[in-house]
Amino acid sequence: MKRKLRDFVNFPVEGLDLSRIMAKDGASQLEKKVEANGGESEESCDEKKVNDEDGETVATEEVDEEDTSSHMNGDDGRSEKLYDLYGVVHHQGALSGGHYVASLKSHIDGQWRLFNDAQIYEIHERDVVDASAYILFYIRRDVANQKLSDFWDVSKRVGEGLTEDEMDELIKGRSEKCVIS
Repeated sequence: MKRKLRDFVNFPVEGLDLSRIMAKDGASQLEKKVEANGGESEESCDEKKVNDEDGETVATEEVDEEDTSSHMNGDDGRSEKLYDLYGVVHHQGALSGGHYVASLKSHIDGQWRLFNDAQIYEIHERDVVDASAYILFYIRRDVANQKLSDFWDVSKRVGEGLTEDEMDELIKGRSEKCVIS
């Protein structure tokens, strides 16, 4: 018989540190060194050979302190590895059925709120971490105060996306399958 798992998983609300499990960007550093050396072979680029766990010979890159500090302080998207929780989807009920609610932290006042259909409640941070947590949403600290327009072109483009009339037609065509309230 299948049943829903109800195990409590303790997850951090602030400061989720992924530094131990995020991949290093060593491959691109090696490629940069090869390009800097005019495309010479990899072995000429401060590389050494070592044996891995299975005794196989593999190449590893020698990284000096200067390269490491510039890599960690550069804008490569991986220098910041701390994440803060800003949303949780909770599932209440059984495997065969139930109800979803969401807890979201306001970026305006920092208050956590529980959204349950048309009702919204202010909640305490400790109420977010519970056994009903189903999906967690984290944001990297260094981009928390950025806008979407800082990363992508968000200007309106003619001919892209659906018009309001096309959206209305799409909704009408699926009225028996989709209810928007």
